[in-house]
Amino acid sequence: MKLKGDKIYIKVSGGDVFSIPKNGTYELDIYEGMEIEYEEIPHIRNKAFEAAARKSAVSILKRGFISEGMLREKLSKKGHKKRFISYAVSYCKEYDLIDDKRFVKIAINSLKLKGKSKRHIIDYLKKSKIKSSLIERAENSISDKSDDKALKEAIKKYYRVYEHKDNKENYIIKALMRKGFKYDRIKYLVGKYLEKKKE
Repeated sequence: MKLKGDKIYIKVSGGDVFSIPKNGTYELDIYEGMEIEYEEIPHIRNKAFEAAARKSAVSILKRGFISEGMLREKLSKKGHKKRFISYAVSYCKEYDLIDDKRFVKIAINSLKLKGKSKRHIIDYLKKSKIKSSLIERAENSISDKSDDKALKEAIKKYYRVYEHKDNKENYIIKALMRKGFKYDRIKYLVGKYLEKKKE
């Protein structure tokens, strides 16, 4: 058994060599100098690659709050094969380490608190590789009323930023459109807000 980089190379009786990932050996009962038979190779390799994918998945989840799709993508970039990625994701689901419904709920609440528009929230969920059925459900759960509330808060914020500009209405509208709010709704609510300010 020989360690080279992130892989362990194992010599089989007969002189052949096969490799397994270093971080996949913690569950295997193997040691330097032990005799391994050919028929044991598939089992050892399978267990090692499963353990390596699982260890990577847990390590990724410790570093940040991500969706299942994002986890799959990160594991793929690390070089794990599809079937071992699926195994690792199943393990994480079984131990409640990952849950897209929970991810969506927390993401919506967090982005609403930051005053983000419905469109911005939906775009964020799409970028987070959430399944379309969950995105559709999320879209239906964000009412126009709550979107208007976020827009009104954003108008107050940007009014303070552009208060002393000559063409403040245009500046506010452009800033809010970049945040994903709809033009017609922005125009109407900004107009109302500026009228109140004149009173």
